[in-house]
Amino acid sequence: MTRLKTFFHKLLHHPNTLPWVIISTMVAIMASYNIIIRYGLSEKMFLRIIIVYPIIVTFIYYLRTYVTLPIALMLHQHFPSIVTQRVPKHISVTLLVIAFNVSIMMVLFTEMHRQLYPSFLPSYFANWFKTFFVAVPVFFFIVRPSIIYILSQLKIKYPLLKVGNEL
Repeated sequence: MTRLKTFFHKLLHHPNTLPWVIISTMVAIMASYNIIIRYGLSEKMFLRIIIVYPIIVTFIYYLRTYVTLPIALMLHQHFPSIVTQRVPKHISVTLLVIAFNVSIMMVLFTEMHRQLYPSFLPSYFANWFKTFFVAVPVFFFIVRPSIIYILSQLKIKYPLLKVGNEL
């Protein structure tokens, strides 16, 4: 039992825990949103979401970590100074990452659901706008503040254990 508690203490304080939890939560919300608005709420759709959920979470995490975040950081360096002085980096970079991730996921989503979308480009742009304008407020006003608050409260309650300390 002590090893398990130590593992969870370390996991709570690991630097990648926050991104994994935020991405996992966003994927759950956005995958559910995208499937439910197109197919409705049913047990079949819920099972479909659960099956693809781990694949999407892993894909988005690696896409964000190795593709969209580095590109967003590079683009942020080239923004005119008027933009970088008025918009904080944590907002502008996050908006770029969300835009890039939504762009890539909507290409996949629109193509996978071709029976609903016979004309690819108009359908892609409609899906992109719907998803982007839901993802941004969900991320900034619900998911990110909630996860940061919950993890900070858990870190206070369960501080990082030193090697050799017992609970």
